[in-house]
Amino acid sequence: MKDKMVDVLDKPGNLTGLTEEEKLTKKAYDNSAAAWATYFNAAEGWKDELKKFHKLLPNGRILEIGAGTGRDAENLVNLGYDYTGTDISDELLKKAREKLPQQKFIQMSLYNLKFPEKFDGFWASAVLLHIPKNKVDRALQKIKSTQKKNAIGFISIKDGKGNEFSDREMGGINTTRFFEYWSRQDFEKVLKKNGYKVMNYDYRTVTKNTQWHMFIVRVL
Repeated sequence: MKDKMVDVLDKPGNLTGLTEEEKLTKKAYDNSAAAWATYFNAAEGWKDELKKFHKLLPNGRILEIGAGTGRDAENLVNLGYDYTGTDISDELLKKAREKLPQQKFIQMSLYNLKFPEKFDGFWASAVLLHIPKNKVDRALQKIKSTQKKNAIGFISIKDGKGNEFSDREMGGINTTRFFEYWSRQDFEKVLKKNGYKVMNYDYRTVTKNTQWHMFIVRVL
């Protein structure tokens, strides 16, 4: 049976407020959902970061922003969290629902996050990197509005300067996505400004052109 909270929240208004850059990125994920489910669903995911996150928050209600095809959702559920996932792409969420049919997945923009109860933590992997810098304060405040005081969260973004539209072929489909890049120092300033305390920081190099900043934060 579909969860009552999903019936209430899964409405068209959940996608209002997207910029043209974000609409283009949503379209890219919608069109390439099958490829993402195939090529980017490795079970290990953020393995080390999950261990550190779990140490700070052993249990509780978790909100994932940008659930995608359910890779991180599966790991969070396996750790015992009471899980709810959101994403702007319902095509990605269809794959997540196939993977984890018993879990709650809601099509919702992070600008429209609203729930009847607050969460003990959140997971936002590779999501805020698609948010224009002039809207990141609003995004972080919306995430914060869903969380209890002292909630624990995970955020990963890409290192770099400026922003760009990045073209990528996924499963034979050409996609275009918008990216904002950050330095560690600049993003830490934004986190502090919006009421987040950094509890743990890691940096990971994946390829020559792809480096990740990974923050575990506490909501103040």
